[in-house]
Amino acid sequence: MKMLGDVFNFDENTIFRSINKGEMTFKEVYEEILNFISLDTNCSYRISIGTDSQSASNTILVSCIIVHRIGRGAIGFLHKSQIPRPVKSLREKIYLETCASLQIAYLFDDEKIKRIINAVNSGGKSKHVYFEFHIDIGTNGPTKALISEMTGMVKGLNFVPKIKPDSYCASNFADRYTKAN
Repeated sequence: MKMLGDVFNFDENTIFRSINKGEMTFKEVYEEILNFISLDTNCSYRISIGTDSQSASNTILVSCIIVHRIGRGAIGFLHKSQIPRPVKSLREKIYLETCASLQIAYLFDDEKIKRIINAVNSGGKSKHVYFEFHIDIGTNGPTKALISEMTGMVKGLNFVPKIKPDSYCASNFADRYTKAN
């Protein structure tokens, strides 16, 4: 598990856990995504990235990548990081989660995105790939005050933000694994 100095230091060798295949580097995760897509090129795909965290004596951040074959299943990968102190400020918590997700999103460089799009369209029919950035904030509760700030940061970096109830990668999938220390 990464510690504070490494929380925002993702690269090809960063370890993720596949729900079905155990530990994998990001490089292996990316190849698994391409393999998953190649198994059914008659579908559109939604690739979502999101992070959630839980604080106690330390703070656990779980960042997730979900590849949804729309209407026909999904695969997911997660990465746990740890900050050796509790994060008590809501603004800091959401900022840290958003920055962790951004670092993972940046691993999908232009070449990787082009390969994904080509894999989806290799079946001859023009299908779509949607890339989504899920933030664990919403219009209900105290996080509503952070919507403009966080979505503005994400948009400013050329990503499309999704908030609750559409941010299931962060608010449901990642959330489940922050509690399973």
